[in-house]
Amino acid sequence: MEPYGPQHAPEILDYYSRNRAHLEPWEPARAPSFYTLEFHRRECEAAEAANRRGEFVRFAAFAKDGGALVALVNLWEIRRGIIQCAVIGYSADAAHQGRGYATEAAGAAVDHGFRALNLHRLQTSYHPTNERSGRVLRKLGFTVEGYARDYLYMGGAWRDAILVSRTNPDWVPLSGG
Repeated sequence: MEPYGPQHAPEILDYYSRNRAHLEPWEPARAPSFYTLEFHRRECEAAEAANRRGEFVRFAAFAKDGGALVALVNLWEIRRGIIQCAVIGYSADAAHQGRGYATEAAGAAVDHGFRALNLHRLQTSYHPTNERSGRVLRKLGFTVEGYARDYLYMGGAWRDAILVSRTNPDWVPLSGG
């Protein structure tokens, strides 16, 4: 797994193109420009700069047996100060589901968030019918905090969500904060 860089743009475009129908119910509506190489080059450059600024980190996870891009993971909305928190999001390639890639990639992002970034809390949500995602999050130690009605606009409609989080048992306060 590695942070996005401009070199990943062709593989990320291919990932989203081949998984378009698979991801559509779980992600926001995409403009036609989303499915262009230029869009993903700009996104990868922006992600690289945002990572340097400490705003968010986007990771591309590759299979060990041939290097195919099998999952994408993000640590979004990194907030410091009194909250020390981020939102984690992930997706797995439809052709590689059920092989543990989502769990492994999201787990590596959790480790990065807690160890490298010293975040205290990671949070996310998943659709109540997306049991695969629920299993991944439970395996990673996330606990349910609540149920939010009409929480996210995805797949052309407002969707309910199960809210989950995990805290860092090894969090260390930084000096001055």
